[in-house]
Amino acid sequence: MPVVGIDDVVAAEHRIRALVRETPLERSAMLSARIGSEGLLKLENLQHTGSFKVRGASNKILGLDEDRNAPVVAASSG
Repeated sequence: MPVVGIDDVVAAEHRIRALVRETPLERSAMLSARIGSEGLLKLENLQHTGSFKVRGASNKILGLDEDRNAPVVAASSG
């Protein structure tokens, strides 16, 4: 399995920036108490699609090198 570095993360952010909403972080008192540190939840349910999956799918499609006009089929179980 390939190692993902900070350069990969920055490149992905640049690729998908125009397609995704910048969603807020919300402090969770219950999570914070449970873990003994500040617990934050990233509200990806506020994305256009209602989930985080648009980030990974968009990044993968936009990162394709060859034959960008080929059809893409995706499936999700969650």
